[in-house]
Amino acid sequence: MDRIQTAVSAGLLVSVVVIFWLNRRKGPQIPGPPAHPLVGHTFRVPKVKTWKYFEDLWHQYGSIVKVTLAGDDIVVLSDPADAEELLGRRSKIYSSRRPLVYAGKYLSNNMRLTLLPYGENLKRQRAAFHSMLQPRVIGGYEEVQYKTSLQLLVNLAKDPDNYYTHYPRFPASLIFILSFADQLAEDGKDLAAVQKVLMDFVTAANPGAHLVDTFPVLDWLPDIVSAWRKEAKKGHEETLDLYGRLARNVKARMEADPELECFTARLWEQKEKMNLTDEELYYISGSAYAAGTDTSSITLLWFVMAMALYPEAQKKAQAEVDSFFDAHTLPNFERMKDMPYVLALIKEVIRWSPIAPLSFPHYLDADDYYKGYFIKKGTTVISSLWNMHHTEEEYPDSYNFVPERFLSKERGPEDPADSISEGIYGFGFGRRRCPGQHLAAKSTWIVVVRTLWAFRIEPGKDANGNPVKLDVDDCTNGLTSRPHKFPCDFIPRSATHLETIMAGEGRS
Repeated sequence: MDRIQTAVSAGLLVSVVVIFWLNRRKGPQIPGPPAHPLVGHTFRVPKVKTWKYFEDLWHQYGSIVKVTLAGDDIVVLSDPADAEELLGRRSKIYSSRRPLVYAGKYLSNNMRLTLLPYGENLKRQRAAFHSMLQPRVIGGYEEVQYKTSLQLLVNLAKDPDNYYTHYPRFPASLIFILSFADQLAEDGKDLAAVQKVLMDFVTAANPGAHLVDTFPVLDWLPDIVSAWRKEAKKGHEETLDLYGRLARNVKARMEADPELECFTARLWEQKEKMNLTDEELYYISGSAYAAGTDTSSITLLWFVMAMALYPEAQKKAQAEVDSFFDAHTLPNFERMKDMPYVLALIKEVIRWSPIAPLSFPHYLDADDYYKGYFIKKGTTVISSLWNMHHTEEEYPDSYNFVPERFLSKERGPEDPADSISEGIYGFGFGRRRCPGQHLAAKSTWIVVVRTLWAFRIEPGKDANGNPVKLDVDDCTNGLTSRPHKFPCDFIPRSATHLETIMAGEGRS
């Protein structure tokens, strides 16, 4: 059976590649490394820390680079001006997604917002997200942000060694309340389940992660020789079980309480108007929870590492916080606009180690020309946020953590939360820009400020009492990248700070 599978796969591969190369449209070629005549760069693009590979190509070939995976072109952009032009101004043809067999067809049943091609289904889902995430609505969420961020401080005070669990639990608890009008269970099962769903997805959707997405003809093979298909379908069932259970629970509670207010309740009320199936509603509701949980938690973990590595930046931020909030007063949003250094520090965290070093790939729906290069329909276009954030011309000394680079005397946006996305590119480009950036910005700000107010963050100590050396390259792989757990100490800044935290437990 293995020989049959190998022979069939090889035959299909050769046929597809030969047809592609015979019909390849001629035109000025985007620079890139030499390609194998049959499989291109399929076996050269690494699955581990792919952004580092593209960083090397950027330095060798320039800000627009092309690689080919078995006939499929991937264009990597390292200059934000190019991304703004193509993904922003030309978003009408650059806003789709490449069809993915494993992550899209089977793991997500073609219902996950992130993978939807540009069209009516995408517009319907984004409209649903915006009803929850628009700035004028987010102001009403501040009390929930206060309560959940205070619980984080309590958890850190009681059990600092488990900070790697406490920080992800903050956005999970926040989004769980907003999405389902309920408290996240203390047993951690729902949090663990959504983290597994997310990790499976970001790993599966990484370019080159599954051979069937490079060679879609492998999907023609029967189940008996396609164990990957069974694996992906099982993942979809697990996702649907989780999302469906949470959404159905809200529906049941609405029958007893018609005034129940949360994102999922709104979806149930508008289900017919929006022409949603139950399964689509489950995915929209669950994806809001999952996306909000993942991205904010990654930023916060990188913040903790940055503070442990750069104590002087931490001290400057704490001095600014202390100028407005004494040890008896929990920080709140009232002074957000008055703390430019803290805002700069958050921007620097996002720049220094972006959540998604390579943004989620866009897909070109029509042939295009740019800077003399021909870009054919069906090309995958990736913004290397890592490269954009490590351009020495724009960010001198880019591999060091320097919040001062974002300090400016110029007046920023009226809403200080909006300024967090200015001058950095972590929220994406064009019509696929992150719809939840305002909520994420405010949630990150309150946690950062309250953590700085309450604790001094230091590297953990080894057996001899010496600080452990932290490695910023020790992180996860896939579309998102978070640091692996590292030894870290949270030291209360005073007994009074600690008393204020504990006195506030259960309140905001």
